[in-house]
This record gives sequence, structure tokens and C-alpha cells, in this order.
Amino acid sequence: MNVQSQLKVLLASLALSLSVSGISYADAPVVNVKEQFNQPDLQTSQATTPKHKKKIELSNVQGKTGELLRTTDHIDYWFYDAWVTLYSDRDYDGYFSGFSLEFDADTAYYQAPVYAVVYLGKNDYYEPFHVTSVFTLFGESSDDSVLLESDLETGYPTGDYDILIELIDAQSDLHVATIDAYSDADLSYQSLESADFDQPVTSEVVVEYHAGSWGMFGLVALAGLVLIRRLK
Repeated sequence: MNVQSQLKVLLASLALSLSVSGISYADAPVVNVKEQFNQPDLQTSQATTPKHKKKIELSNVQGKTGELLRTTDHIDYWFYDAWVTLYSDRDYDGYFSGFSLEFDADTAYYQAPVYAVVYLGKNDYYEPFHVTSVFTLFGESSDDSVLLESDLETGYPTGDYDILIELIDAQSDLHVATIDAYSDADLSYQSLESADFDQPVTSEVVVEYHAGSWGMFGLVALAGLVLIRRLK
């Protein structure tokens, strides 16, 4: 076997191994996220600005599947509720490329600095797409919610996606609470697609005019009727 044949066999074996292992070299999904942190009016500005910095970056967060979806939560932290609103459906197919996610988490402590990791998933497999900045929980206050406006730019084919949110203690970087489609129906089966799949449908209406023999006859007949009316 010559060198060229050996190279072909090697490339074929490499392609087969990559397809079997499920490795993909497609570009990573792109999501633009705007954050808004609500804080109780009774607290001072100094108290609502935590000095802790998150250590976990999005690139270091792994996907979740199967038994990893359900994790043990910390007794002193929990999610109260979460809400989702969909927007931006340019092709009018019922699937949206933007959504706002608001959630309210609580703690048994008077104040607790935390941050959140947000995932999108299908078929019980979740991929992280955003790690929030550090924000402060104030006990069981309903005024410390977080609002995330997310625009899916690329990487999300048309489908129904579930949302999962993990709450992380900013001081220890330990996971303390989870909310997902199993615990909150608002986070399940959201009709989404990234902007590269949400392309507006354009159609052209072509109007053709034919001036055949019947068209000319009709015009002559119409002119005759007008002339007769005027003569009368």
C-alpha cells in the first residue's frame, strides 16, 4: 500500500471515529443576554452591591443529562418562581428567537451573594448559555428578582426547549438550588429557534395582463356601449 492509500485509510478511520463519538466541530451557539437585577428599596446601595466575584465561567460549565438533572439542593436556598415571555418571531411560524426569563430565589439568610447558571435543553440534555453576574438575595423578599433578556443568534434549530437554572453561592461557588421544567411548568416546552433559523418569508405577487383577441373585443364592446348611451 502506497503512502497516498495509507493517508486515505487514516482519514477515513478518523472520520468514522469522530462520527461514532459524536464529536462536532460546529461553531458554538451565540446568545446575547441583557441582565437586570431588582433590589429592595429598603436596602442601602452599599448593601445591594456585593464585592464577591464569580469564579465559574461559561466555558467551564458542563452540560447536564439524565440523572444529573436532579441535584441535591441546599436547605437554606430555594427558588420561589420563574416566568418566561417569548418575543421576535420574524417568520411567523410560532417559534421565537428571543425570550425574557425572570426568576425569584430566596434564602434563609438576611443577605446572601449568589449568581446563576442558565441552561437550554431538549430530550433531557441541557447546555449552558449564560452565567449571570453576582447579585444579592434578601431573605424571602419578592423584590430581588432577576430579569434576563436573551436573543438567540445562532446554534438553536427550531424546536421546543426546556430551561434549567442553577443557583450558585458566590462565596463558596457551591451549587445551592435548582429550578427546571420538572419543578416549574413555565420552564418547559418553550418554542424557540435562533435568528439564523428565524428568517422572514418573502413572497412576490406577479400580476399579468393579457391583451389577446378577447381583451380587444371587450374594450371595443365597452366603447360601443358608452357611445350608445351618449347618443341617447
